[in-house]
Amino acid sequence: MESETPRLDSGIRARECSLADILGPGCQLKMPPYQRSYSWEENEVRELLDDLQNAMETGRFHFIGAIVLVGMEDNSFQVVDGQQRLTTLTMVLATLRDLEKDPAEKAGIQSMIGDPDRAMLGEGAIWRLTLNDVDNPFFREAVQGEGSTLRRDIVATDDTNHEVMQKNLAFLHELLADMSEKARRNLFATIRDRVVLVRVIVPDWDGGYEVFRVLNTRGKAPNSHDIVKTEILQHANFSQAEASRYAREWLEHEAKLGGGGLDDLLNIIRQLYGRNTKGKTANVFAKVVLSKVDPRDFVDTELPRYVEAYRVVIKGDPDFGPLTEAIKAPLNHLRLLDHQLWRVPAVAYLYKHPDDGEQALKFFQMLERLAYAMMLHFTTASARQKRYQKLTQLIQNDKPLFEKGSPLLFSKDEVRKVRERMTGRFATFGQRRAMALRTNAALENGETITLEDDATVEHVLPRSVPEDSYWHATWPRTQVQRELCETLGNFVIVPQQINHQADRLDFREKKRIFFESGARIFALTEDLRHRNTWTPEDVRARTEQLVDILMDVWFSTPED
Repeated sequence: MESETPRLDSGIRARECSLADILGPGCQLKMPPYQRSYSWEENEVRELLDDLQNAMETGRFHFIGAIVLVGMEDNSFQVVDGQQRLTTLTMVLATLRDLEKDPAEKAGIQSMIGDPDRAMLGEGAIWRLTLNDVDNPFFREAVQGEGSTLRRDIVATDDTNHEVMQKNLAFLHELLADMSEKARRNLFATIRDRVVLVRVIVPDWDGGYEVFRVLNTRGKAPNSHDIVKTEILQHANFSQAEASRYAREWLEHEAKLGGGGLDDLLNIIRQLYGRNTKGKTANVFAKVVLSKVDPRDFVDTELPRYVEAYRVVIKGDPDFGPLTEAIKAPLNHLRLLDHQLWRVPAVAYLYKHPDDGEQALKFFQMLERLAYAMMLHFTTASARQKRYQKLTQLIQNDKPLFEKGSPLLFSKDEVRKVRERMTGRFATFGQRRAMALRTNAALENGETITLEDDATVEHVLPRSVPEDSYWHATWPRTQVQRELCETLGNFVIVPQQINHQADRLDFREKKRIFFESGARIFALTEDLRHRNTWTPEDVRARTEQLVDILMDVWFSTPED
């Protein structure tokens, strides 16, 4: 008889349990210090709540998937996978608790959130769930403490993701407050008794992240920055204390930029280290970047400087002393564009030259001009990318940026083609917005308008003219309407509310709304104040006039 091969033990333990089993007395679930911040949006919260209500109404169980845990020496568990679900379910429970009037019912709900009687064992022992070092203080104050979800004086700071949590709490309160008391109690009973999951306990972090990757890549993939962070920590061979410190710093980077911003920055860094842009950042970052720089040096020295450079780029708020306001203008003009390839040389420049204000002003003025020309004349992404890559290489190699042959300079033929394109139609929303707002800043008494301002592009001649409109008297040819409607000469800038009011009205009525409503009047709109007609000839002449003004701003100095 053949002897059986001994069965190997993976150390992984998995079993079905209820939510109440892992949010029960004595249970402590902790997020690793370097776990990403809470990030669920309203649609994901709504989907979970819909599933819970469906389970309540049908009497069925609701399965929320696997929760992956690593057992710790103090009998607590660190959560490798499940943060978003557990945090959101705790927020639902906290909202139900604060809407409940009966003390006994309230205490029953609170028992799945925390246990004040365990205070003598330390702060962590009180609570079922502890988030990362950045999120946890806000989570304690805004969610876990009794009555906290009803407070309106807890402010989410700008440099964190706490506003996302705050918005979701407001959304939950609005929906749950509309339910009857009986329905809310039934919902809590459903969460307590009929929300089921698979609890997966793994012996160590390596096993935990392997399970995490397998589970997540079967469905929604984890964020690139989560995977890159894990690879950096593994490549650097940090001690647990070092890993915790670096991971807290990583969370601070994510809080500054947001998860999507950090993903974008890592992709930019990947491009700066290797010209080949093929493949997902998460898959090639180690090969392209970590093979060329020590992981410790990268997280200690390089990454913080890149984060600050990228933050300046996406927020448009540099600090160059007395030249700050002047440099803000081209940066905010760049932020209006419908392509983002310009961000790579911008980040590279700020990383290399964070302090020289005079050169930064010249660089960003010329980069703005280049980026608009890329939108106007270089119509393919590959053509734009080649020019930006050439500029980026000059920056990285400390080569002259403003001398003959630089990608920032233009030939006479390129200048001609840029001007020619500016007199034509702008078919996309992004192009219309960028061109109108940039032109506004070039006008006398004009100002730089940012993405955050209440400023929309209004077509004086409506894009769709009603059949009975007076516009047909001055614009009888439909072909001419289509030709000139989307040109620069037909654009003004107004607040959103005025845009809706003006819509398809005739010229005189639009002027009345623009100038008599008390709304903000932009320079590009002020131009209409003394005009009495709006004919095809008016629009063509105005287009030429505005193009000349913008071309003079960009190309008043002859190219070398």
